[in-house]
Amino acid sequence: MSLDDDQVLIQKILAGKRASFEELMKKHNKRIFGYIYRMVRDEDVAIELTQDFFLKLYHVLDKYNFEYKFTTWAYRICYNMVIDHVRKNPAHIESLENDTIIPKLMDSENYVKEDTLDDLVKEEIREYTWSVVNRIPPKFRELILMRYLQELKYEEIADITQLPVGTVKNRLFKAKEMLKTELEKDGVLK
Repeated sequence: MSLDDDQVLIQKILAGKRASFEELMKKHNKRIFGYIYRMVRDEDVAIELTQDFFLKLYHVLDKYNFEYKFTTWAYRICYNMVIDHVRKNPAHIESLENDTIIPKLMDSENYVKEDTLDDLVKEEIREYTWSVVNRIPPKFRELILMRYLQELKYEEIADITQLPVGTVKNRLFKAKEMLKTELEKDGVLK
């Protein structure tokens, strides 16, 4: 069995090389934070949950089964943490008054944004798109995020959410219909 990059890092971590965990964190931090942020829509909470995720991951890393893809296993842990948070804080999560959330995902020391008209238009479209995604219920929003932001396959989403693949596909279809309805309400689609 050949190991992928994540699995090699995990072996190093389990062998006591803690610097490898920092490398694993750097590799996955942006996507994990992005997923959490899109679900909870609060930067401070997302930062805290991301930190909690990596702490938990470090403590359960010895339970990882190398027969499975690391990202699927890790996203399952993240998914469970976010769902627990949503269940404990439903009023905060369900509040849809703030549709002007500006994505923090492009913030990076290495990211240089040129203020061209195309960039501004793309940013506006991105903000609008996520404001529409934020309007749909969390159980549908999370699937949209996993499929289109995290680019996970249906089978991976099914493993993470512990839903049958058919249910994942059905909910994604319903989520897209909800998005279409929201776009029609806004006059974007006729």
